[in-house]
Amino acid sequence: MEKRKNLAVVCLTAAFLLGFLVWSLLKPDDTVSQSERRKLAQKPELTAASVLNGTFMTDFESYTLDQFPLRDGFRRLKAAVLLDMLREKDNNGIYLADGYAAKLEYPLDESSVLHAAERFRTIYETYLSGTDARIYEAVIPDKGAFLARLQKNMPYAEAIDLMPVLSLNSYYRTDLHWRQEAILPVASQLAEAMGVKLSEKYDTVTADTPFYGVYCGQSALPLAPDTLRYLTSETLLGCTVYDYET
Repeated sequence: MEKRKNLAVVCLTAAFLLGFLVWSLLKPDDTVSQSERRKLAQKPELTAASVLNGTFMTDFESYTLDQFPLRDGFRRLKAAVLLDMLREKDNNGIYLADGYAAKLEYPLDESSVLHAAERFRTIYETYLSGTDARIYEAVIPDKGAFLARLQKNMPYAEAIDLMPVLSLNSYYRTDLHWRQEAILPVASQLAEAMGVKLSEKYDTVTADTPFYGVYCGQSALPLAPDTLRYLTSETLLGCTVYDYET
């Protein structure tokens, strides 16, 4: 009896693995992942050179992971197990706290910050140095780790503090961006620091569809959607948008 039971388990496991293998071979390859908002790996070309240098095996592994059947379902299952059963705080580098999803940005990519500062300096020295232009810089608070390094490398720019007008509630719970309705106090803060006044009047409109931010797909967690609001005005309503490609 025990022998038959073990044999049945082995046969069922083999059938399960074989079924998924056949499924993965027969199903058309997906080009993009809508939930993750990225392109999926495609089948790599098998050549002698790619086998010898090891790139084929690496690319084929990425291909099989991206094209696995029911991939999104397994991602959601994994996320649910980590969050609900193992009580972990994050999945795929995205953690939840107080109903907000955010991505871990550690360690700081200092070379990227310095590269940005150098590009700003090139623009300043090429077009603005020696003119009567007043230069300002303002860093979004959630990127505060960049602040000191940017200010050190941009001595020609006057810093504008955005901390008083942006808080956690200014950001979407499921996305890295701030809410559009939070732009107005930020714009007023920038304008005041620059010595100008804003005259345009805006109305806030609530969209009739829920907004699932980028962290919904990347985390594979069942996050509740955000409410999407956007600003409009007479000037914006009078604008025309052209698609130059079509």
